[in-house]
Amino acid sequence: MVAVRVGRLAACYATGAGIVAFVLAGVGPLATVFGAFGLFGLAAGSVRGRAALVTGGCLGQFGAVVAGGVSGAGTAQLVGAGAAVVVAWTVGRTAAELRASLDEAADTRRLEATHAAGVTAVALAAAGVAVTPTLLSVEAEPVGVGLLLVGGICLTTALALAPEA
Repeated sequence: MVAVRVGRLAACYATGAGIVAFVLAGVGPLATVFGAFGLFGLAAGSVRGRAALVTGGCLGQFGAVVAGGVSGAGTAQLVGAGAAVVVAWTVGRTAAELRASLDEAADTRRLEATHAAGVTAVALAAAGVAVTPTLLSVEAEPVGVGLLLVGGICLTTALALAPEA
């Protein structure tokens, strides 16, 4: 069996998600520039174990999503790119934190694969909920969109404030 370095599987997965976000959001020149810089930062941070670089790279990727929206990308395309950025950030941060906290002999492949699969499933479900009204030609109610935004903020805050196990 070939030994895999701690966090390498998650780093590759995060980079792959960053590539998906880059492809989906890079519809204009500004979006392409933001996406390329973000992708480079994400890949370097997740492979090197630098969580701040992963976050900076994902901010660049998010800037590409915003610039793609301004350039005229479709709703489903932008939601998919946003979901890919969330997956890339979460899995990339996990890769960086594993590399920083564990020694090279630890076998974390199952942990990394399970985490990546779970995050991807949740992001796809959220993207599906966000895109379904546009696919069904239903007008989104401002109250519903606001409640979804508040729910996302509450979930993010709860995850950020959760005690470390």
